[in-house]
Formats: sequence, C-alpha cells, structure tokens
Amino acid sequence: MKKPLLAMMLTNVLTACLDNVEIAAIGGQKDAHGCLTASGQRYSFLKQACIQPFDVADIKLADPQNKSLAIYVILSEDRSQAEILASELPENTILDVVKGGYISKDNKIRLLKTAGHWKLQKYD
Repeated sequence: MKKPLLAMMLTNVLTACLDNVEIAAIGGQKDAHGCLTASGQRYSFLKQACIQPFDVADIKLADPQNKSLAIYVILSEDRSQAEILASELPENTILDVVKGGYISKDNKIRLLKTAGHWKLQKYD
C-alpha cells in the first residue's frame, strides 16, 4: 500500500517541476484570414467568414482549365451578388446581378443561366 502511494507522490513531484511546453495545434496552417487551408477552408467576402466551399456553395461548376478542380459560387442572402471561388481567379471576385445572371464590375466575368444550367464566361 505504501509503495503505490510513494510512487504516485514521486511522479507528482517530478511532473510539477517540468516546464510548461506549448504543443503545436494539429490541423495545418492558416491563411491571411485565419482559415485552415488543410481542411479546405477559404475566406468568403460575402459571408465574412471562413467557409468550406464544397459544403456551402450554391452553384458548383466544372473547371474547364483543370478537370480535377471545381468552381464554386456563393450567392448573397438576397441573391443580388455572387462570389466566384476558383483557382485561377483572384480573391474577392464578386459579381452583381443583371438580367440572366451576374456580371463583374469590369464586365470581364459573367455568370449566365441558360436552359436550366449555369455557365461562367470570361472576357479579355
């Protein structure tokens, strides 16, 4: 009975003397907005939060440049704006609603609804 109690007290004394070491969090690196890139998070300027586009996208399109990627579209609550999340487009690519779809402020990107499906067009 005395030996286990002595061993427990000795363990407590030894562990109390250890320095507090901060353990690195598991999960990977964060981007400039604090989003965990390893979990597929990206910052949405419309939602003002980190999101996983594959879970919350309103529209998902195939990426014509790379078949292994997708283009995600997040719509604002009132559907007056659409945010495009694609590998070849810059952050904060937000389109405004027009008849038949959405268009960027510089008129170089257009999201069109035709015959029940969406199509992304880019103009140079």
